[in-house]
Amino acid sequence: RGRVWSWTVNRYQPPAPYVSPSDDFAPFGIAAVELADEKMVVLGQVVPGVDVAVGDEVELVVDTLFTDDDGTEQLVWKWSPVK
Repeated sequence: RGRVWSWTVNRYQPPAPYVSPSDDFAPFGIAAVELADEKMVVLGQVVPGVDVAVGDEVELVVDTLFTDDDGTEQLVWKWSPVK
């Protein structure tokens, strides 16, 4: 867990090896989060459909990054607001 230190919306498709979760690229949030205990800042994606603001408390959750051609979900951690 930590608090949002800074955030932005990534509005362009990153270069390979990034894989878009669908055929059409959709912008996604990125947050720099200061970890409470470690006092270090870690950058990562924000779960889709939520807004974050500087100072919000967030935690890591596992989410699907994309589904490969075999139908296997490729997972990644993302930041999600603490409920």
